[in-house]
Amino acid sequence: MTSFKDKLDKELGEAPRFSQQLQERILHNVSQEDKKPRRWQYPAIIIGTVVTLFFLIVIGPWKQEDVAKHAAIVELAQHENIKRFTIAQNWEEDSFKAGRTGWILVQQTYKKDLETTLIANTLQKAVISKKDSDYYAYRDVWVEFDNGQVMQLKMFLNDGQLAFSDRHTNIFYKVTDDDTASAFIALMRKDEKDISLGEMLTFLIIVLFLGWLLEKAIRKKFSIPKEPKYINAGHQSTTYVAKFIQGAALILFNIYGWFIYTAAIFGFLAVATISTIVIDYYYGREEKRHYISIGSFIALVPLIIVFIIYF
Repeated sequence: MTSFKDKLDKELGEAPRFSQQLQERILHNVSQEDKKPRRWQYPAIIIGTVVTLFFLIVIGPWKQEDVAKHAAIVELAQHENIKRFTIAQNWEEDSFKAGRTGWILVQQTYKKDLETTLIANTLQKAVISKKDSDYYAYRDVWVEFDNGQVMQLKMFLNDGQLAFSDRHTNIFYKVTDDDTASAFIALMRKDEKDISLGEMLTFLIIVLFLGWLLEKAIRKKFSIPKEPKYINAGHQSTTYVAKFIQGAALILFNIYGWFIYTAAIFGFLAVATISTIVIDYYYGREEKRHYISIGSFIALVPLIIVFIIYF
């Protein structure tokens, strides 16, 4: 027993089998295995898929033509009551920018009896005519009747003379009653909104300043470091891919004029913001970096609503 005890004491008293340097290397390798580099391709593929689906949705449902029972416009105005109509500014003859209430920006909606009666009289006092090159495109008018039928009218002016064309049939009409034409022209001009460059710059400065304050407050509250900007190379690459897609989307939206649609504005902002939240959470959730993206999204929604209402 004594010999066994002496042998055990000897074993316990010996120097460890692993040197201090070897132990540090083993611990370092274990910690490196726990922090495997995240692949940037996966979030990039997710973002690209979401944006592609969004584009496919955008391309389809914007058309608002009602092809069922499209009667002559004068006859329809005589026999059917007009429920409401919207007027949008548009000097381009080949495009149409008026639509359903809340669907398209930069337009005014009219549904009072006095207003619907005025446009009904305007349509009733129109006659089919050959298109005159002296007339220029002025406004787009989207008309909804009580029976659910919709008409898209392109309004034209020529020195106080009013004319319009039916977008579905391409038939050109001239309003023969000057008093009725003048009254409708006055209605179209009454609620015009002229947004100055100074107002736009002021709004943009306010948004940037509020965004800066919000980010600073969130970083201070949750101790989120500002540097380094990117966690690793994958984080940087994924962010660049997302920004490239967003930039391409902006160019595409401007080319096709999709930013007049409220759904396009909110859809673009939602996709851009959610992709940023996903990237920040995927790479920086330990530092709670996604809190900044979430806070910015929450603050951005009321600002956009204010912009839509005011402008």
